[in-house]
Amino acid sequence: MGIKQYIVFSILLLAIIGIYVYSVVPNESAYYTLTFFSYSFELPVAVWFIMPVFLLFVASVTHMLFYSIKNFLTKRLTKKDYEMLITHIRYVLLGEEKDFEYKTEPFKILSSVLKKMRYDPKSTDEKTGEKELDEIFNILERIRNGEYVDLKKFRLRSDNELLNQNRLNFPQNDRKIIEEILKPCGSLNSQICKKAFYALLQQASYSDIKHYGFDFTNDMLLILFKRFADQNDNFTLSIDEIKELLEKTPINSNEFLSTAKILKSAIEPDTLLKLYDNVQSKNHHAAFAYLYILFELRLIEKAREFLESSEESEFEKFRILLFLRDNGKIVDTDLII
Repeated sequence: MGIKQYIVFSILLLAIIGIYVYSVVPNESAYYTLTFFSYSFELPVAVWFIMPVFLLFVASVTHMLFYSIKNFLTKRLTKKDYEMLITHIRYVLLGEEKDFEYKTEPFKILSSVLKKMRYDPKSTDEKTGEKELDEIFNILERIRNGEYVDLKKFRLRSDNELLNQNRLNFPQNDRKIIEEILKPCGSLNSQICKKAFYALLQQASYSDIKHYGFDFTNDMLLILFKRFADQNDNFTLSIDEIKELLEKTPINSNEFLSTAKILKSAIEPDTLLKLYDNVQSKNHHAAFAYLYILFELRLIEKAREFLESSEESEFEKFRILLFLRDNGKIVDTDLII
């Protein structure tokens, strides 16, 4: 029974008792005087009769009101703590750290447990009923499956693990996202910065690539040269830029050779020869590539002069190639080198 119904029925009971007593008590005895020390109280008998019931009624209503208010406040605190718990779980799922102050003991315990937990999503087939949490579960699974998700609305820390994992899933052909990732990168030490820069190498102009000021590796150099040699790619490099790349990038003899094999189909023979001649005069690692170009252009005498001016222990494969040609055996350079 609710408190409203209790009050109504209690008042009705008091009225019935009062009316009944008033009806059965003679008029001459309708009043009764109660003396208490020096105080006298004269009231109708019916009033004296219902007074204990009325006092019990007041006490019980007060008791019920007290616990109703207490229960209301407890439910209100529980509701607020539940809402806070949902937010707390959201932060935990997103890998964010934040302190929450719960008012009720059970939620305080849950809070301490949540701080020690990590979530590894398995499936989003079953829904929790909390729309916000189901959305995050779905996002976690999509990121785990290699999909890139826009997380801007969550305002995650720059070093957030989930954010960095999501960045690794960035669409390789989306220049805007690639540039957003590269913007805070001061170097290519992090996996995400390196991956984004490699994606940029595949599609940007050389001026846009050079803008970031990162040092190139052999792999990066080969990507640029392959794009330059690809007739279907509008990527361009000047001879001076190629020369600068070859001189500044720390690569070994075999890596220089790889660049020569790529560039031989994209640069005019005379220009190519002059390019590698200049480079090898400053970097002995380029001599291998220079000899390769000499043989490819059938400049055998120039190659002979170069080999004769070198140590006999050097360039053994080219010496074998020269020996074969001197003996009438024309062998494809790429079969030996």
